[in-house]
Formats: sequence, C-alpha cells, structure tokens
Amino acid sequence: MTVSSLSNSLLSNKINELPESKKQELQKLKDACSEFESIFMHQMLKEMRKTANPKNSLVYGGQAEEIFSDMLDQERAKEMKIGLGDMMFRQLSQSIISSTPKPRKK
Repeated sequence: MTVSSLSNSLLSNKINELPESKKQELQKLKDACSEFESIFMHQMLKEMRKTANPKNSLVYGGQAEEIFSDMLDQERAKEMKIGLGDMMFRQLSQSIISSTPKPRKK
C-alpha cells in the first residue's frame, strides 16, 4: 500500500464521518480545485501553442484556426489531469475537516 493510497483512504474515512453540510462544502471545493487545474492546463497549452508560431507556415488557417485551436485546447485541458487539483483538494480540505467539531460519545 502506497503512502498516497493510505492518505486517500484516511481522508475518505474522515469525510464519511462529516455532517452533510461539510460534505457539500467539500464537494464544492473538489469542483473548484478541478476547475483550477483545467484552467491551469489550458493556459499552459495556450503558451505552448504560442511557441509553435503557425503564422509563418504555409498552411496557416487564419483567425478561424486560432479560435478552433483555443476551443480544442479548452476541451483537452478538461481531460488532462496531472494531479494538481487532487493535491490542492487534499491540502485545502484539511481546514474544512479540522474545523468540524467531533461528536461526543455518550
């Protein structure tokens, strides 16, 4: 068992014990982290495409090609996962989990 799978299982156990409002808050955080990763990857693809400089090539498609390429990069970025969103979620979720009062045992 690796360290990351162990930390994921511990995080899952903690999440299961949380009240519903905290679970919803964590879901919003997960979505935001995933969206951030997608935006980050899109920006990276956009900057990488700038270095190719297609305007000097024989088959440059003009502004329509640039728009299409940008839209294609946006969709690709949604599917590209490098783990940044997961790392951010694990780090930021600790503040939500630790702020939850523990139920008292009777």
